Amino acid sequence: MQMKTSILLLLTLFSLLACQKESKIQPKVTPITTTTTTTVVATTKADTIPDKAAFKIQLFKDTINNDETMFVFNKAAKPGYDANEDAIYFPGNGLESLASIAIDGTDLAISDLPYAPGMSIGLDVKTKADGKFSLIMSYQNKIPANIQIWLKDAYLKDSVNVRTTNYNFNVIKADTNSFGSKRFKLIFKDGGSK
Repeated sequence: MQMKTSILLLLTLFSLLACQKESKIQPKVTPITTTTTTTVVATTKADTIPDKAAFKIQLFKDTINNDETMFVFNKAAKPGYDANEDAIYFPGNGLESLASIAIDGTDLAISDLPYAPGMSIGLDVKTKADGKFSLIMSYQNKIPANIQIWLKDAYLKDSVNVRTTNYNFNVIKADTNSFGSKRFKLIFKDGGSK
């Protein structure tokens, strides 16, 4: 796990260093959500998250069995997968895996993306066995206090602000709706609205 975290951190650093661009104002995007991915369209809403702000979501079973995916905000980033900005997810030999889903359906370990209020990002949760798991915000840096990051569970029709609450859930391998790319997504909101 330490090696995987070290590799993710190195990939993040390389991604950030390789993506230094002029800081001119880019068109903002607002997502239109499909069942598992996000499509973006131009909008005039302001990007209120500073460049290089970041957070991680961790799929946690116990201190040995866990995985995480990272999000890094960059106003000039492309919303879809870009080999110069993002890191593709490669599943290991662990009991579980967690990736974010780019708008083209690519599973990512690190997603470099622009921010728009109301945007959503799918999560791909896979496990090799039944069990109790949690989704936890394991790291955050420079995310403004007024930004809420809601985890929506389509299977249980539930949602929580993962900035303030861990989300506990069960995976039942016989029920394909209890895991995979259609159960969870993150939804970003400005202010106090749910």
